[in-house]
Amino acid sequence: MARTPRKRTSTATPEPITRQAIVVIHGQGEQRPMGTIRDFVQALWQDNPQLDTPGEAYPRPRPIWIVPDDKSGLYELQRITTPEHNGRRTDFFELYYADLLNATPLRNLWRWIRRLLWIDPAYVPRHMRWPWAVFWFLTVIAITSALGAVLALPQVFDTNWYDHFVSPAAQRGHWISLVGLALILLPKFIRPLARLKALPRPLLVFVIAMGFLDSFGWNGHVANLMLLGWLAYLAGTLLLPYFGDAASYLSAQTETVQSRQGVRNRGLALLKALHDDPEYDRVVVIAHSLGSVLAYDLLHILWREVGPTKDNPPGPEAVAAFAALDDFVAAGPDDDWVPVRVEAYQKLQWQLFDALRRQKGEPGSSEGSGWKISDLVTLGSPLSSAEFLITDGHADFSRMKTERVLPTAPPQPYDDTRGSIYPDAQKGPSSHHAAVFSAVRWTNLYDRSESPLFLLGDAISGPLSGADRFGPGIKDEKVEITWGRLGWRLFTHNFYWTDTAPDGKPPADHITTLRNAVGFERPSP
Repeated sequence: MARTPRKRTSTATPEPITRQAIVVIHGQGEQRPMGTIRDFVQALWQDNPQLDTPGEAYPRPRPIWIVPDDKSGLYELQRITTPEHNGRRTDFFELYYADLLNATPLRNLWRWIRRLLWIDPAYVPRHMRWPWAVFWFLTVIAITSALGAVLALPQVFDTNWYDHFVSPAAQRGHWISLVGLALILLPKFIRPLARLKALPRPLLVFVIAMGFLDSFGWNGHVANLMLLGWLAYLAGTLLLPYFGDAASYLSAQTETVQSRQGVRNRGLALLKALHDDPEYDRVVVIAHSLGSVLAYDLLHILWREVGPTKDNPPGPEAVAAFAALDDFVAAGPDDDWVPVRVEAYQKLQWQLFDALRRQKGEPGSSEGSGWKISDLVTLGSPLSSAEFLITDGHADFSRMKTERVLPTAPPQPYDDTRGSIYPDAQKGPSSHHAAVFSAVRWTNLYDRSESPLFLLGDAISGPLSGADRFGPGIKDEKVEITWGRLGWRLFTHNFYWTDTAPDGKPPADHITTLRNAVGFERPSP
């Protein structure tokens, strides 16, 4: 989409942020349009006590308006708008892309699985070794089970299963299975039994399976076929819908180029529409899981196309803010990025963003406008395993960062004497194409457990900050999410935006951390 030529002007007069857009990018899986964004609106706006003014009563949940969205390009999506609050109005948008990855060919998934299985063990990060080992174990189990089922086919077909199934010895197993099935179905149709819905569904399915095995006298061939069926069920309901999306987006192969291009085109169309809309002063991107990889790519591409590079050089105030940022980075050692220094770095990023977003433009000139995206907030990001999932090991990952193929925070220096900006002979000081995280604050929430039981917490997530990752200027926030009355820590990957605190209690710590990262009403410098 071509940008309207504008004349760049700049002013030192403080300009408050009066309208902002928050873009939510969902993760992998069979997501429904608008299935995720409503929970973010509730957490960040409707139930957010940080926005309350002392002495004033606010309704819970706060009111919202849902109106047609003409920027996403999908009629299935709606824009969620808040009333003006403390001089600022907010619009929520969802970047939906699950439909573009829905037709994942099995060969794409198999190619990705094969790559993960045969990757050099030296390339596997320490935190991924247990999941990788379990992945190998399940693969061996599936192959062994399938081989056993094939070899047992003659004996299976020669057995009179019907006579055994109706024999008195099978009655006990029948009753066990029927009881388990009744506990699942009866609460659905008989209202007085609705309390039985609290029984764990996996436990009841396990009871039915045990009863079925008992009906057949705990025959090994039947048990093996049930195991094979269970593995096939997991492959169809988990592996293909969830990891199939990752296979389509993370691996650049002949079969995946078109789907990757379609996803990025849709995302860029939305971000450009928001960037070019003069109504918006600020844009925040919140991305979960695979969506964080997409958000990372989109910001890099968008910076090259509309950011303050030599095709749209920054004004004097922005150049000064760039210089202050580069001086700050150069002043301290690379291995001394303590939390206080990261906070100071993000304040300078906020000042640079503010200088860029105030570069207004007018139609008819040869220059473009400034930059409007202030924050990237990633939740449960697989980028923590980039050297394992995206590149071929740590050496390849380091090379791609040095070559500015993968942007970092702070950005890789232009050369030995210059940082994120360099002098252009014709257009003056400009930022290089991978300096997007000079102006965009990156906050990453993760809930990785150090326990070998990788199902505790969120094994997909992890820290992104550090010279050996995506740069020390990222603000990593380690959270510990618990859910349920017993405070479960099992697979918390989808709970980053859900307040799991009991009713009447203060918000859960991870919700407060998310709200602080977004900075819903963060003032202008």
